[in-house]
Amino acid sequence: MKRIPIYSLLVAVALLAVSCSKDELSSTSVIVDSVNPETEFDRWLEENYRAPYNIRFIYRYEDIESDMDYDLAPADETCARILAKLVKFLWLDPYTEVADAHFMRQNSPRVMPVIGSGAWNSNGTLQLGTAEGGLKITFYVANWLITQGFVTVNYENGTDDYTVTVNSMDDINYYFLHTAHHEFGHILNQNKAYPTDFNLISQDQYVAQWNSITDNEALRDGFISAYASSQPGEDFVEVLSWYITSSDEDWNARLAIAGDEGTEIIERKLNIVRNYMQDSWNIDIEELRSVLARRYSEVESINWSDFSTEE
Repeated sequence: MKRIPIYSLLVAVALLAVSCSKDELSSTSVIVDSVNPETEFDRWLEENYRAPYNIRFIYRYEDIESDMDYDLAPADETCARILAKLVKFLWLDPYTEVADAHFMRQNSPRVMPVIGSGAWNSNGTLQLGTAEGGLKITFYVANWLITQGFVTVNYENGTDDYTVTVNSMDDINYYFLHTAHHEFGHILNQNKAYPTDFNLISQDQYVAQWNSITDNEALRDGFISAYASSQPGEDFVEVLSWYITSSDEDWNARLAIAGDEGTEIIERKLNIVRNYMQDSWNIDIEELRSVLARRYSEVESINWSDFSTEE
């Protein structure tokens, strides 16, 4: 489960009423009725998510798939379409390329709800995603793709076609792709446990109030992020997700902050993560990281509004 401090996101509160498509929210209902007409997007999801991986990508709001402890808003359909393309291109496809479709079909979640808003906790943190029982990954803040300016949607006059300009790949990476890889790491750990030696490296330094320290402080203590210091299981998947979604430059910048002592601890953890992925799943994370780096450079080539399917 991934959380971030409230103080870094206060600007979001002012934007909750802002649209996530054109100038206004889509007129198409995102609340599930008893019957919803099948759309081109639904057929694309069937061909690209459900058929190959048995994943239900749920973009229409369903109470039964939502956490009723939070006040949540539906995802705007345009934002859901963009997120569906991103998650496929930068999570499903890379693992399929390095492993195979069978690996993803066997280990991917069966349900993937998309929520437009964030799930705020009483301690002032925000959940970016959750993984439940190896069967479900929930994405939050989908509407921030546009309301926070991560992308700009440019509609062609008089048509439903649009292009997408990516304004901040760093934000997309942090809020969605890092979350996808983080939560998928939990699913892999639930299916095959990681070595308990990992838990011993920082066993006396995990803290319940992880949100009271900064990432820089955590790095110097040997944690790749502040959230990694919350418990060993979160530490493990944070190392995995940060490493494979970071460029060499960004990863080395974090290690520079960590200093010699922090870097030595993080590298010991990374070595266990690397061996676990190879021994348990036959996945070389260096290859996976290379594939992801190539795909990050190819994001602008995505045809964002094409949801045609093969006959």
